[in-house]
Order: sequence, then structure tokens, then C-alpha cells
Amino acid sequence: MSDAHAGATGAVWRKRMQDLSRNVGRPHAPLFAPLALAAAAQIEAIPVAEMVRDATRLRKNASEMRRILGLSAVVCAVPSAMELEAVGAAVSDDWPPRVIGVPGGVLGELDVAAITASPRLRASVEATRQIAAADASEPVLVAALTGPATLRAQLRTAGALTDAQTGYDYVGRLLATLARLYAEAGVHVLQLHETVLPDEAEVDEWKGALGTAGNVARFHRIPPLLVFDNAALAPPWPAQAVACPTPQQHAGAMPRAHGRAWSVGVSAWPPGQLANEVASERYVTTVADLPADTPVASLKASVERVCGG
Repeated sequence: MSDAHAGATGAVWRKRMQDLSRNVGRPHAPLFAPLALAAAAQIEAIPVAEMVRDATRLRKNASEMRRILGLSAVVCAVPSAMELEAVGAAVSDDWPPRVIGVPGGVLGELDVAAITASPRLRASVEATRQIAAADASEPVLVAALTGPATLRAQLRTAGALTDAQTGYDYVGRLLATLARLYAEAGVHVLQLHETVLPDEAEVDEWKGALGTAGNVARFHRIPPLLVFDNAALAPPWPAQAVACPTPQQHAGAMPRAHGRAWSVGVSAWPPGQLANEVASERYVTTVADLPADTPVASLKASVERVCGG
């Protein structure tokens, strides 16, 4: 039985996510929100890159994927270089895209009008708005974005060589802008995904960037979850975000309310794990978007297995 059929309504899940943003509330079976956005393109048998530029198709496919899986959450955005593309960076044509060129203009200036006009970001935010306005079942809407350390690393790789303060100030303000846009569209959960650790000498600047984005999210009672897509890492879990470790990064409960991140290998998900009404984690997601070719039938079977169905 999936979390959508476990007795909790959409309104209850939304309230639980608000509680998570404030580190309050009682333990409950975790909300399951695997990132399965690219795989949703299979529903219409269209390329992922085509789907994510069309708000209507994105809304239909993401919503249908949620219905097929029987979950209480709809994923409206995944880490895919969309953030830096929105400020003028060149990205590759493959999926998921990679940053291959630095943004134009002076690093540090943000043009909100240009950001909101970026095709993929515009489609994602509009799809979020459409679902929030039209879905009577009140699903939890999730936006998963690239974290500040990874954004800074992407900028460096593409040739934007700045000091830590300038770089993290820029990506922090960018993520805060995106957090506000998604909050105003109706999102209930913000995930920040890192593929790298911040440099040891830059941890304070990284925390500052997390705080800049996290404060905007929490202002709207949205939990900012921090995910590291590398089980071998031993990341810090600062108070600026809600920790969402893999079992390898931190097993068991943590001092504050937290989430959990599972691998994108759906066959490795632990059976029955999400039926625990007093679980230490309040939320379970995946470390990254599932591969676009993940069979929907296999994914559905995996969801039913872990939900105790």
C-alpha cells in the first residue's frame, strides 16, 4: 500500500511538510517522493528534453506518473543544469544536460525577468502552478534543484573563476530567487542536491548560500532538504537545511527531524520500509532523478514493495 492510500490526505501531508520545515510535529510514516521526472516522458513516448520545455506536457506526464505509482507527491523539477541555464549558461543537448559555458554578463547580477523567461524553468514553474490550481487531491509538490556547492563547481568547470565569497553569494541568491518562484507557484518541498562537497576552506560560504535559499523556503513553510548524491561522502549536515542522508552517510535517527535519500537503483529499495508509522525519517526521496529509461512497470512494482503493498 502506497502512502497515498495509507489514510493521510493531501492536506495532511502538506501540513506535515510545513511541520518538517520548522522541526516540529510527531513522527509518522515517511512521505515517499522518488524523483521520476525523466521517466515520466515514457508516458507520451516523447524525448525528455521536449517534455520539460512544455508546461502542459510536463504537468500531464508528471501527474500521470504520480497516479500510476499511487504516491502523494508530484515532482515538478529535478537537478538538470536548469538553474545556470536560466542565467545564461550554455548547456549540452543530452539528458541530463551539463553546463558547458559560463553565463554572460557580470557574475553577481541576477535578471529575474530573464530567469523566469528561460524555457525549461518557465515550463517547470508553470506546470507547478497548474497542478497546484487544478488537482483536487492536493498532492505535495516537489522541486528538486542543484545545490550551491555543485552550482559553484559547475561554474568553475565552465570557466567562471571567482573567489568563494563571490561565487557562493551568487549561487545562494540564485537559489533564493528560484525558491521564491516555486513557492509562489505552490511548491511544498524544496530539495537541494549536491554531487560534491564544498571545499574545506569554503564551508562557511557554502552554509551561507544554503541559508540564503533555506530562509526563503522556510518563510513559506517549505522544508529545504539537503541531499548528497554520493554514498561514499561523509557530508556535514548544517542547520541551514533539513538533512536527507543516505543510509551509508548516516544510519538511524538524527538529532533533528530529517529525511532519507535512496539510490536510483529501484531494485535496491528496502521492502516494507515506508509502512513504519514511527520512522525516524519524515520524508524519503532519491539521490537523483531516476534514469529516463527506468521501466514504469518495474518502478511501480518497486514502489508497491517498499510501501508494503
